[in-house]
Amino acid sequence: MTEPVYIASLHRPFNQQLKPSKWICTFVDTLDKSIPSSQILSEFYYYLIKTLNKEYQKELPDAFNGLPSDVAINSIWEYIQNINSKKEFLSELPNIILDRKTVIDKQIYSTYKAASYYLNLAKDKFNLISPKNTLTVNGKALLEIKSNFFRISQREATFYFERILEADFHLFITHCLFIKLGLKYNLKSVIAEQSEFINDYLKIKHFNFTSSSLSNYNIVRNSWVESLNVLDAKFNIRRNYIEIINSNVKFYEWYNELLLLFKKFENEGFKEKMAFVKRKGMFLKIYKQRLKKDKNDLGFINLHNIKGEMRISAENFQKFLVEFYESEKKNRNIYFSNTVNSIDTRERFYIRNRPVIKIKIKDK
Repeated sequence: MTEPVYIASLHRPFNQQLKPSKWICTFVDTLDKSIPSSQILSEFYYYLIKTLNKEYQKELPDAFNGLPSDVAINSIWEYIQNINSKKEFLSELPNIILDRKTVIDKQIYSTYKAASYYLNLAKDKFNLISPKNTLTVNGKALLEIKSNFFRISQREATFYFERILEADFHLFITHCLFIKLGLKYNLKSVIAEQSEFINDYLKIKHFNFTSSSLSNYNIVRNSWVESLNVLDAKFNIRRNYIEIINSNVKFYEWYNELLLLFKKFENEGFKEKMAFVKRKGMFLKIYKQRLKKDKNDLGFINLHNIKGEMRISAENFQKFLVEFYESEKKNRNIYFSNTVNSIDTRERFYIRNRPVIKIKIKDK
């Protein structure tokens, strides 16, 4: 297995937008000389506020996800205009960011934070800016593509797709594959399964995913998927993007390795797990229906009645019942009984070697 290529951390919402990385390149291109790393963020911040104030007057973006609001930009630019000079504002900026006492202070802090993540994506993730803060070959190539200030053109989409693959191939493509998997199995969420695949199959141990952080990273990557129109109506990666993968020896090798791992993951336990999830849903639905219409014994329902409606063999029902109890006992109070009001000679099921014939379930 190739060493996975991935971005270890992404910021929601400030990394959701790809276009700001081009604004960074435009800013660097306007400089007469290379700028020290200690100054580039504050200088870019001033440029960003000035530029967005101008652009927002012409047109607003389709969505502000990860972009400063027009209200905040207008307020900040008015604040700057009331200061004697750009130099004076930049000298005050560190204290404003530290204090964050007033509404305008907080607006400046938030937009400054956004600018820092835009710079990080362009420089550290996509390699558009060199360590010396000059345009790289890729940065220059991006500026050669003419497009709308906010909207991504088809040529830019191709460009960004390639940059994403170079920096985040394994987690980005994995995210695309799990979108398709969720649709295939009609799942509301695949966070737990995706985390399992990343840890156990991709062997990414650099950091431990929690469901919340993975969910946030997925929101960022999903924004990239949507803005580049990566998936077709059936949630497959579009042909033009597959052609980009196939035309690059490195991408082609990674993609085919990843597909083999993904198919292995799906076949080794995922299908069986999904079969259990489906049966669990059916089991709980039948239990609740019988709870309403049957004459039940203090909430206990006969397991044979549930098994009959599930149309499952006694052997498979026994296996399911054990798995249901062991997986759900932390989330629900599950009670079993072997007593009946009348003689019932039907076979018993066994939970931890105890014969049972009725079940009662209470949510914790």
